[in-house]
Amino acid sequence: MEKTLWKSPWWTYAQTNWLKIVVFGILCFIFLKKDLTFQLNLNAPLKVEEAVDENQPALKSRKNKSEKLTDKATVLSSVTTNKSGFMDNIAFNESEKESQVQLKMDVQSVGEIDEWMIQNYIERFSHVAITEQERYQIPASIILANGIFHSFAGQGEVTLKGKNHFGIKCTEDWSGASVKQRGTCYRKYKSAWESFRDHSHYLSQGKFKKLKKYELTDYKSWAKGLEKLKYGEQLKMSYQLIQLIEQYKLYQFDLAGI
Repeated sequence: MEKTLWKSPWWTYAQTNWLKIVVFGILCFIFLKKDLTFQLNLNAPLKVEEAVDENQPALKSRKNKSEKLTDKATVLSSVTTNKSGFMDNIAFNESEKESQVQLKMDVQSVGEIDEWMIQNYIERFSHVAITEQERYQIPASIILANGIFHSFAGQGEVTLKGKNHFGIKCTEDWSGASVKQRGTCYRKYKSAWESFRDHSHYLSQGKFKKLKKYELTDYKSWAKGLEKLKYGEQLKMSYQLIQLIEQYKLYQFDLAGI
């Protein structure tokens, strides 16, 4: 019996083509395994996504948070030139660990203000600036540009809450009302006029009074002096003040007050 098996044709074929048979067997095994997995997956229950209703309280809460974040999103990590030709400011008081979302409200970009808002601000307060120049010998152009810049043309958070048009912070000698923003104390006034008058007092004392050595028509030296004396912490403040004065011809009010 063993001799017959040894000489059978299929055994001879197997001996000659054993490698092909092994490869064929492996392929069959792989195919059958995949087919079995596929069948099992077909029999498994399908996962159905739950329908989302925007009226659900949980989703509504998440949506509101998302909208708040969107309103404050995006901080500028470097100074970039915008379409109006101004440089964007960066607030330096915030911790580096704070998120970009939290920093948005401290970023002032004059170029993002609608031009009509700036024009309206100039029309409203140019006569006040001229009056302050005549009384305190501070260029009206500097007063207006500083007001537009720090109040965001009257639309800044501190300006809306405290009528503070010049970003003047609370000092040790300040006994008036105050408003806080991001943990910083700013002076609060009863009217815009009070803010303009206090700004004139502020620039007429201490380290800023040395700026009065410059001519009233020398707005560039005044702007650079304010930045050098650390009036504000915004990057390239003098550049932005000069750009405002020249683009909107604020220097004409300096001549009107002489």
